[in-house]
Amino acid sequence: MAREDTRPTRRELLGAGAAVGTGLLAGCSGATGSETPTDGDAATATEGETGTATDGPRYRAELSPVGEVTLEEPPTNVFAHFPWFADMATALGQGESINSVWWDGTATAMEYFTADLDGVEIPWRDRTTAYGFSKEQLYELDSDLHLVDPAWATTQENWDRGDVEDIGDAVGPWFGNYYSNFHAEPPAAWADGYEYHSLWELFEGVAALYGERARYEALAALRADLLSTIEAGLPPESERPTAAYLSISTDLSAIYVLRLNAPGYFNAHTRPLGATDAFGDDGWDGAFQQVDMEALLEADPDVLLTLWGVTGAVDYDAMRRNLAEDDLGSELSAVRNDRVYTQGTRWQGPLMNLFQLEMTAKQLYPERFGEWPVYEEGDSYPSFDASERLFDRERLSAAVRGDV
Repeated sequence: MAREDTRPTRRELLGAGAAVGTGLLAGCSGATGSETPTDGDAATATEGETGTATDGPRYRAELSPVGEVTLEEPPTNVFAHFPWFADMATALGQGESINSVWWDGTATAMEYFTADLDGVEIPWRDRTTAYGFSKEQLYELDSDLHLVDPAWATTQENWDRGDVEDIGDAVGPWFGNYYSNFHAEPPAAWADGYEYHSLWELFEGVAALYGERARYEALAALRADLLSTIEAGLPPESERPTAAYLSISTDLSAIYVLRLNAPGYFNAHTRPLGATDAFGDDGWDGAFQQVDMEALLEADPDVLLTLWGVTGAVDYDAMRRNLAEDDLGSELSAVRNDRVYTQGTRWQGPLMNLFQLEMTAKQLYPERFGEWPVYEEGDSYPSFDASERLFDRERLSAAVRGDV
């Protein structure tokens, strides 16, 4: 959707253009999505007879801190930057619209999890870029929509609120909520009225802007069934293992502990499983804290959940060998009992969330949900028998294909 100089700005084309501007200055009451300008229940939009901006459908969503965003047509050229939004677009069958994503490990993880899903493609595989972005880059991409939290954008080098408003006016609106990731404090200038939303609330808003309500509802129903299955199978709290959720380098030189059961969408696959955090919940100032091997041994978790193995960022096989050969690491209960597992990434969207819920359930509770096989580099997600799966793969594939 290239914009010529004589064409109105996207702000002028928005049916509720003023809402986008004022939304940058105040929070909203909650995350909602609709595909029509008047239906708060997000009814499926239908094409207007002439398809013009005045009689055609509109695509609306409301989210803190951006307020309400309304589009006259679904976006086809979308700037994502953060991985969870690329995952969302893929889940909605709109992966081709993504023009830029930070970090190629995201695509590697998506390929790992979705390799056996019929009709799921990752067309943005080669559209990964370095972390961060400039105004010039966004002008050049000329995106219909920027799936980025404007509050977070103002914290980046050479960005301020005026820059954010310039891009929103001249290029395309912003839509994101970064600080819900672990309920972090937003910038002071944005704190008043900033609200936290779950991963799936954020996904619902993105689906509304794409006009993909049916796909969203099918995926949300699948997740609800998965959570019900997990909840029904969980052992009593007194019988649950202790676990540490780690980002650990291959050579063990850097060990970071993340909260296991914290609020926010970074924990959307661990919190529902209710394992006991070996490090507790006290004394944390951020999403993670660095520890040494002595502290890890003192906590001595029953299970180690280690990030990044399936993304290629960490050599999982070498890391496990290094733990087994380390004087202190070899004393860990999780190492002695062969309960060191690889994870994907906390930067998950809905597709990765579904698989990581199943993955982590099996890693924490193999006696309840079935054994998790040892990961080896180059593996794809295990092809469990139907009786061993916690959710229906064909049902997921059908939702992504739009067969709903």
